[in-house]
Amino acid sequence: MKLRMLSVTCALVLTLGACSGGDEKSSPDPKEPNKGDAGQIVAVNPLTGATMNKTPANPVFVVKVDNTAASAPQENIDRADMVVEETVEGGVTRLAALYYSSLPDVVGHVRSMRATDIGIAKPVRGQIVASGGAGRTISRIKKAGITIHSQDAGSPGLSRDSGYAPYNVVVDLPKLNKSAKDKQPERPYFQWADAGAPALKGPQVSTASVAFSRTHTTNWKFDGKVWKRTNGTSDKEFGAKNLVVLWADEKDAGYTDPAGNPVPETVFDGSGKAVVLIGGTRVNAKWKKANNASTIVLTTRDGKPLQLPRGKTWIELLSKREAGAVTIK
Repeated sequence: MKLRMLSVTCALVLTLGACSGGDEKSSPDPKEPNKGDAGQIVAVNPLTGATMNKTPANPVFVVKVDNTAASAPQENIDRADMVVEETVEGGVTRLAALYYSSLPDVVGHVRSMRATDIGIAKPVRGQIVASGGAGRTISRIKKAGITIHSQDAGSPGLSRDSGYAPYNVVVDLPKLNKSAKDKQPERPYFQWADAGAPALKGPQVSTASVAFSRTHTTNWKFDGKVWKRTNGTSDKEFGAKNLVVLWADEKDAGYTDPAGNPVPETVFDGSGKAVVLIGGTRVNAKWKKANNASTIVLTTRDGKPLQLPRGKTWIELLSKREAGAVTIK
């Protein structure tokens, strides 16, 4: 298995390096490389594009984390490699925190899964970690071939702390990993730029407000190195080198929550407009994703390839239906 992954990660390095400077047609969605591909043997983190000394002995865990004051504080969000913020019912949001290079022994507080998580997890063969989920959602996720670890099902590593339910579930990822099948990712989440690639040009900005609904807005500030939330609920905020805002289609998931609110489903494939904040630079862009399992391909508004600098990325996954407002200064 390790030999196969060395070949895979090696080929990813070659694939990513070949992407720079080409047009979109010459940079297709990367597939699993041939086992015979040769080159420098080095592991590449598909979530950040960064090189690693070795391939982690774990899959990508996609932990569903509550994003309301009721479950504060969020624990060890800053140690995730990537975070996706998605809309759930009632106008609030939930986080999908993706862990690969580091597995904290406490992450939380863990909440339930949504069908949107299929498109979040599939590009990197992610395994979803949640407190539970609606029956039809669990069936769809399993049908998509995604492994689920849930507190409701008694998965190891998931427990409750001293808080009150349902806002008190936490996960010990190293403990969970002992029984998890090591399904390694096969493609990068984004197309990553080569180290030393020229900086993209655009207006210089330092604050951003991303409105998911009338009741929830996520506010950001650039500290000169990374973007951090200013109204988050974490003791240590995630530092995003790349802050990527994507507008995607939304549909009704077909059921309601216990309070009677219809549950939305953001469709994380297709295409749409995007705004990308790379450091303090704003770039207006477009995104496309051929299917749930595909790499996200970014282009500028005039169709030129847009490859992200290597580093941690936070995705704000907005609904086209709600026409989520973004204010950037």
